[in-house]
Amino acid sequence: MDISLEKSCLKLSLSNGIFAHLPLAENIAAVRRLGFENLEFNMKSVEKEDDDSVYVAKKLIEAHGLKCLTVHAACLHVKEQNEIPTAVYYGKVSADFAHQLSAPVLVIHSNINRRLPADLRQKFLAEIFSELRPYAEKLRLKLALENLSYASTGFGKNIDELDEIISAIGGDALGVTLDFCHAEATGQTTRLLNKYHERLCNIHISNRAHTPFKEETQNLRAFLSKLKDYGYDGPLTIELNRKCTIEEIQKTKEIIQKLI
Repeated sequence: MDISLEKSCLKLSLSNGIFAHLPLAENIAAVRRLGFENLEFNMKSVEKEDDDSVYVAKKLIEAHGLKCLTVHAACLHVKEQNEIPTAVYYGKVSADFAHQLSAPVLVIHSNINRRLPADLRQKFLAEIFSELRPYAEKLRLKLALENLSYASTGFGKNIDELDEIISAIGGDALGVTLDFCHAEATGQTTRLLNKYHERLCNIHISNRAHTPFKEETQNLRAFLSKLKDYGYDGPLTIELNRKCTIEEIQKTKEIIQKLI
């Protein structure tokens, strides 16, 4: 099933994280069978941590005629100083993937644990992003900070926390991935959109708890309408949990397409 998106400037995409339990060849094929032309490559889908894995992914994506618009970085929400090198490593490997897959946007988390005291938050953010920011810039990637859910162990669920992160890492050029599902759960949707609309590089879209949409909702209509009002024309990435069926993915896709 492949419905034309010519009437919309938004770029509908699917996160392949929903198929991360499948071998990568089946994972990528499933995205295309659902009629998508674009995908967000989630680093959870990587089968082997070796130098060839990105080329395997690139070949599969190209073979299915897909375009990788965004890559979701592997993340570690650092609790202790000795975890920082691992978080930086995950970020750099993810950036390398994005570069090789020709994805201009790398979706990131804050990479720090929500339970850290303020002084350690500042210290760890500075140390992590003093390496990740220049690395991404060298590869001409846009880092897009995602707002997190209450359930996440990471820091960055609301405007106060996101502003703290942006300020700590000197993020004038930092982009934002606005996750509609997370924003709805925290009651921050309108505030986040109004605050960060000029930074938007990517949207994650799903119902609560990354469940599918069974029908249009007032909040979904209002959100997509506001995106249009702000002139957003970037990726609109459907990000669903692994329990969703193929039929539920298709239904969610159809509902969103009708609204955009």
